[in-house]
Amino acid sequence: MIPPLIGATVCLLFFIAIVFFDLPLGFLILASLCDGFGGGVSTMVMATCSYVSNVSSTQSRSIRIVIVELTVGLANVISCVSIGYSINLLGYIWTFVIFLGIIFVALCYVVFVVTEVSPESATTTHKPGFFTTKHFRQVLALYMKDDEDGSDHHWKLRFTLLMMGMISALEMGDADVRTLFMLSAPLCFSAVWIGYFFAAFVLSKMVTTLTMTHVFVRRIGDPMLMVVGLLFGTGDQLMFGLSTNRLMLFVGKYCVLFRYRHEHPLNNICVAVGLLLRNTIHE
Repeated sequence: MIPPLIGATVCLLFFIAIVFFDLPLGFLILASLCDGFGGGVSTMVMATCSYVSNVSSTQSRSIRIVIVELTVGLANVISCVSIGYSINLLGYIWTFVIFLGIIFVALCYVVFVVTEVSPESATTTHKPGFFTTKHFRQVLALYMKDDEDGSDHHWKLRFTLLMMGMISALEMGDADVRTLFMLSAPLCFSAVWIGYFFAAFVLSKMVTTLTMTHVFVRRIGDPMLMVVGLLFGTGDQLMFGLSTNRLMLFVGKYCVLFRYRHEHPLNNICVAVGLLLRNTIHE
C-alpha cells in the first residue's frame, strides 16, 4: 500500500509547484508518471483487497470486499461533488494541499496502524522480496519466447497486449476528454457542474454495473454480458457527444427522443436504440 501513496504524494507536490510557479503544463505528464510508477489507484485498491483477503475468513471475505468496493465508489462520488466547491472557495493550490494532507494521513495510518501480515504465498513457503525484477522478467518472457511445445502462443499475447493498451489509453483518457468537452461551448460548465456530472456518472455506473452483472450472469451468461456492455458503452459515448445543454447531458435520451420524434423513421429507430443503450453504463 505504501508505493501508491508515495507516488500520489510526489504527484501532488508537482501539481502545487506547477500552479504556484506557473510552470509549463507539460510538467503534468511528469507528475502523472510519478503517480503511475507508484502504482496509482489501481494498485492501492488491489493491495487493499489483498490485505482484506489475507486477514479475513472465507465466511466474511466476500462482504468485506464488497464494502471496500462500495467505499471506493462513495469516495469517488464525494470527491467529484466537493472538488468544484473547493476550487471555487480555496483555489487550486489549497485544494491540492488538502489532498496532500489526506494522503499523508493515509500514509501514516498504513505505516503505523495497519498490522503487517505474513507475505508468504498461499501455495508455497517462499518469502517474496518487497521489490524485485523477477516478476517483470517473467511477464516479459511470455511475450518474447514461445512455449516449449511450439504452440506459438506468444503472438496472441502480443496482440492482446496491443488491444489492451489501446483500450486502456481510451479508458484512462475518457475523463479528460469529457472534461474538455464540458468546458467548451455550448456547455461551458464550471468546475462545480463538472463535479456533479462525474458524481452522477460514477454513481450510476457503480449501481447499474452491479445490478446488470448480477442479472446477466444468472440469466444470460458472460458472453452476452460482454456484448451488451460494449453496446451500452458505445451508446453512452454517442449520447454524451450529442449533448448541447445540461439537460441533454444528464438525461439526454429524453431530449433526443423529443427532438427527433417527428423526423425520418430511421431516426426513430436510432433514438430507440440510443434509449436502450443509455439506460445503463458499461463497466
